Amino acid sequence: MLRKKDLVEVLGVAKSTVADWISEFQVFIPIIKEGALTYYKPESVNVLQTIKTMREQNMPKSEIYAVLQQRGFPITISEAEEDVQKVLGKLDARKQLLDVMNQVGNALERLADQEETIEHIEKRQDALSDQQKFLSERQDEADGRVTELEQLVHQLEEKHKTELERIAQKFEQELEAARMEIASTKAELENRKKPWWKIWR
Repeated sequence: MLRKKDLVEVLGVAKSTVADWISEFQVFIPIIKEGALTYYKPESVNVLQTIKTMREQNMPKSEIYAVLQQRGFPITISEAEEDVQKVLGKLDARKQLLDVMNQVGNALERLADQEETIEHIEKRQDALSDQQKFLSERQDEADGRVTELEQLVHQLEEKHKTELERIAQKFEQELEAARMEIASTKAELENRKKPWWKIWR
């Protein structure tokens, strides 16, 4: 079994170049994994040597794939399975993306409904505010009217008070005159009851 450094020595290219080829054409390169270590089978050298030759001829990746298939280099099952898993993973990711997009769409719909509800509430609040303003204006008008009525009542009370005082004063005067007249009449009657000779004493 070979390590990556062994492949570098055999091919005579940079380690990064070998790593790129292994990554790009991994389905044609047989490997054995033992834990975290990766070993390459001897036939990997033939595959990489062929890739090296075609790369030196500036052949594109698609043509190199076709040549490797035509020459019958076996496809590594484990790597093919990994590729399939990657594709399935992408499909799962796509499905998850669609699910997320659906969730986002539902969230946007709920948000739109909430915005419509908020708009309705704001309109309702504006209507209530206008109604409250109208009631406040009516209250101010009512308060002004009450003030006018209180002033009118006060004026009437003052007027009636003056009139009542005048009437009371006149009544007192008339009452006093009546008392004096009664006293005078009473005295005259008392004098009439006495004999004539006692009146001139």
